[in-house]
Amino acid sequence: MEDESMLKVIFEAREEELAIINKEDKRFMKEHNISRSKKRYYLEQELKKIPYNLKWLKASIEKLLDDYIETINSETSYFCEKYYMAGLKDGIRLREELK
Repeated sequence: MEDESMLKVIFEAREEELAIINKEDKRFMKEHNISRSKKRYYLEQELKKIPYNLKWLKASIEKLLDDYIETINSETSYFCEKYYMAGLKDGIRLREELK
Protein backbone atom coordinates (compact mmCIF):
# COMPACT_ATOMS: atom_id res chain seq x y z
CA MET A 1 0.00 0.00 0.00
CA GLU A 2 3.00 2.31 0.29
CA ASP A 3 3.15 2.35 -3.52
CA GLU A 4 -0.51 3.42 -3.60
CA SER A 5 0.10 6.39 -1.29
CA MET A 6 3.17 7.43 -3.30
CA LEU A 7 1.13 7.27 -6.51
CA LYS A 8 -1.53 9.41 -4.84
CA VAL A 9 1.09 12.05 -3.98
CA ILE A 10 2.33 12.03 -7.58
CA PHE A 11 -1.23 12.30 -8.89
CA GLU A 12 -2.06 15.24 -6.62
CA ALA A 13 1.10 17.09 -7.68
CA ARG A 14 0.34 16.58 -11.37
CA GLU A 15 -3.34 17.40 -10.87
CA GLU A 16 -2.48 20.96 -9.79
CA GLU A 17 -0.07 21.37 -12.71
CA LEU A 18 -2.53 20.01 -15.27
CA ALA A 19 -5.39 22.20 -14.00
CA ILE A 20 -3.78 25.29 -15.54
CA ILE A 21 -5.25 26.08 -18.96
CA ASN A 22 -2.40 26.58 -21.43
CA LYS A 23 -2.23 27.76 -25.05
CA GLU A 24 -2.80 24.25 -26.39
CA ASP A 25 -5.93 23.88 -24.22
CA LYS A 26 -7.25 27.25 -25.42
CA ARG A 27 -6.57 26.31 -29.04
CA PHE A 28 -8.43 23.01 -28.60
CA MET A 29 -11.41 24.71 -26.98
CA LYS A 30 -11.57 27.35 -29.69
CA GLU A 31 -11.21 24.74 -32.45
CA HIS A 32 -14.05 22.67 -30.98
CA ASN A 33 -16.23 25.66 -30.09
CA ILE A 34 -16.07 24.98 -26.36
CA SER A 35 -17.01 28.10 -24.40
CA ARG A 36 -18.46 27.63 -20.94
CA SER A 37 -19.06 31.35 -20.42
CA LYS A 38 -20.90 31.65 -23.75
CA LYS A 39 -23.09 28.64 -22.94
CA ARG A 40 -23.80 30.05 -19.46
CA TYR A 41 -24.75 33.39 -21.03
CA TYR A 42 -27.23 31.72 -23.42
CA LEU A 43 -28.70 29.71 -20.55
CA GLU A 44 -29.15 32.84 -18.45
CA GLN A 45 -30.83 34.62 -21.37
CA GLU A 46 -33.32 31.79 -21.72
CA LEU A 47 -34.00 31.71 -17.99
CA LYS A 48 -34.74 35.44 -18.07
CA LYS A 49 -37.65 34.68 -20.40
CA ILE A 50 -39.47 32.84 -17.62
CA PRO A 51 -42.25 35.12 -16.35
CA TYR A 52 -41.75 36.79 -12.98
CA ASN A 53 -44.67 34.93 -11.42
CA LEU A 54 -42.78 31.68 -12.15
CA LYS A 55 -39.64 32.82 -10.34
CA TRP A 56 -39.71 29.61 -8.27
CA LEU A 57 -39.47 27.60 -11.52
CA LYS A 58 -36.39 29.54 -12.60
CA ALA A 59 -34.74 28.98 -9.21
CA SER A 60 -35.61 25.28 -9.35
CA ILE A 61 -34.18 24.89 -12.85
CA GLU A 62 -30.97 26.71 -11.86
CA LYS A 63 -30.57 24.49 -8.77
CA LEU A 64 -31.15 21.32 -10.76
CA LEU A 65 -28.67 22.40 -13.43
CA ASP A 66 -26.04 23.27 -10.82
CA ASP A 67 -26.55 19.89 -9.14
CA TYR A 68 -26.29 18.12 -12.51
CA ILE A 69 -23.07 19.97 -13.38
CA GLU A 70 -21.59 19.15 -9.97
CA THR A 71 -22.43 15.48 -10.52
CA ILE A 72 -20.73 15.49 -13.93
CA ASN A 73 -17.68 17.26 -12.47
CA SER A 74 -17.40 14.73 -9.62
CA GLU A 75 -17.75 11.80 -12.00
CA THR A 76 -15.18 13.25 -14.40
CA SER A 77 -12.74 13.89 -11.55
CA TYR A 78 -13.13 10.31 -10.31
CA PHE A 79 -12.51 8.78 -13.72
CA CYS A 80 -9.58 11.09 -14.49
CA GLU A 81 -7.88 10.00 -11.27
CA LYS A 82 -8.72 6.35 -11.94
CA TYR A 83 -7.22 6.42 -15.44
CA TYR A 84 -4.17 8.42 -14.36
CA MET A 85 -3.45 6.01 -11.52
CA ALA A 86 -3.91 3.02 -13.86
CA GLY A 87 -1.45 4.60 -16.29
CA LEU A 88 1.11 5.16 -13.53
CA LYS A 89 0.76 1.56 -12.38
CA ASP A 90 1.13 0.30 -15.94
CA GLY A 91 4.25 2.46 -16.38
CA ILE A 92 5.79 1.09 -13.18
CA ARG A 93 5.03 -2.51 -14.22
CA LEU A 94 6.48 -1.92 -17.68
CA ARG A 95 9.62 -0.40 -16.20
CA GLU A 96 10.04 -3.41 -13.92
CA GLU A 97 9.60 -5.79 -16.86
CA LEU A 98 12.21 -3.94 -18.90
CA LYS A 99 14.87 -4.27 -16.19
